[in-house]
Amino acid sequence: MGKLIVELPDDVHRELKKRSATDHRTIKDIISKLIDEYLYETARRTTVKKTGLCGSWDDDRTADEIIRDIKIHRRWIRRIRN
Repeated sequence: MGKLIVELPDDVHRELKKRSATDHRTIKDIISKLIDEYLYETARRTTVKKTGLCGSWDDDRTADEIIRDIKIHRRWIRRIRN
């Protein structure tokens, strides 16, 4: 198992110790969970980037209406055409 040494500001370390005691958890468990969450989130973002599935929304307009609205509000297209 690898080891990691992290220097924290004193106030952050103090608060971390207080919270870990309140939650009946070790600092090691808290930090390990944070690292696991970070790694999982990074993996999820990579998947989103590869698939292009970055989100969705509800809209009553048709696809053609949405496209027309987008094109109307793009000023740079008008500059290129002129």
